[in-house]
Amino acid sequence: MDYIKISNSMELIELNAKLHSHKFLNITILQVIGPKRTISKKSTTSQTHRDDGFASMGEIQPLGDLDWKSTQPERIYKFADKYNLTMGLQNTTVNTITRMDQQYLERMVEREKILEMYPGALGCLDSAIDMTNELYSYLMTTYLPQRYPTMFKLCSKSSTLHNLVKNEHLCLVPPADPIQSLRDIALTVDEDFLMLLPSPDGDGYSLQSFVWCYPVGFDPQDKLGMKLRDAHGPVPSYKDKLEASMDRYFARLQPPRVVQRVNWAVATNSALCERGEYHLYADDQVSTQSDVDLNDTWVRCELQTLFALPKSGGRILSVHLYLYPIQEIKDVGLAEDMCRAIDGYGAGNASGFSRYKRVPVWGDKVKEFLRS
Repeated sequence: MDYIKISNSMELIELNAKLHSHKFLNITILQVIGPKRTISKKSTTSQTHRDDGFASMGEIQPLGDLDWKSTQPERIYKFADKYNLTMGLQNTTVNTITRMDQQYLERMVEREKILEMYPGALGCLDSAIDMTNELYSYLMTTYLPQRYPTMFKLCSKSSTLHNLVKNEHLCLVPPADPIQSLRDIALTVDEDFLMLLPSPDGDGYSLQSFVWCYPVGFDPQDKLGMKLRDAHGPVPSYKDKLEASMDRYFARLQPPRVVQRVNWAVATNSALCERGEYHLYADDQVSTQSDVDLNDTWVRCELQTLFALPKSGGRILSVHLYLYPIQEIKDVGLAEDMCRAIDGYGAGNASGFSRYKRVPVWGDKVKEFLRS
């Protein structure tokens, strides 16, 4: 397979809290998997490489010995006897906003297919261009080469980030088109990024840019521009239990604070991009449980990490998706824990969650399997 070579010299740039300025070439290479290479439009402005306050986001700890090919996906599932609707946040660091494991290349292939089929998986309002560019710059110039030196290297002469796994180069300067920036991000890491800024009316935060390859039960374009509270409108008890505290938390979040949470559900297929039935609402009919194929039933977990950008003030929710076959839950000895958690969906402070998570569709059959 032939690839375009940007430079014959690849020289690692040491990134410190304060970076010396140097000029960039105004060229960006679009990431694709395969021999066809596409050059994106040149940036319309000349920029220099500078810190942009990224040091305030916290120390990046290099994974200098990471072998992504042999790294198993993390097991992040936890099952509680009773489901209570809370923020459930845990303190973490900026080192957790992305994950790398042996699924990396196959996920990149799937994400490219998703973007071809659903270009609406990328979205950016004009008001969010600076925030989008700031996230792009942080990932490409600072975070990825420092966190994963066995996978990404900075090249001084070409002013590009070299993806060593895919043998691709990306310009360190964000492309002129923010959708191109989002596409480059989407095909470089296996995270979705939901990016929020204060709403134009000053009331809360709204979703103004995103990479959303792995939605569940909706078209991401329907959420663009929505306030945080409106996007969660269908979630049972959200208004009473979480709306006010979520708005307050987003308003006061500042670097270097980073928090994370985990959620889980049962999926009756292995699709990463699930735009079909995923939730049950008040008027929805319940399909028969005989339609559930236990050989294609999965625990779908999202690791959600929330952080703030120092310059734009954007609030960024990074989401890494894990899929586990339900057989794995039996294999690790958590079958009964999961059965209690399934019943617990209707036993906490948001009883509507049992229906919302489609437990009437799959619950009895999954519990029977787990206990067999």
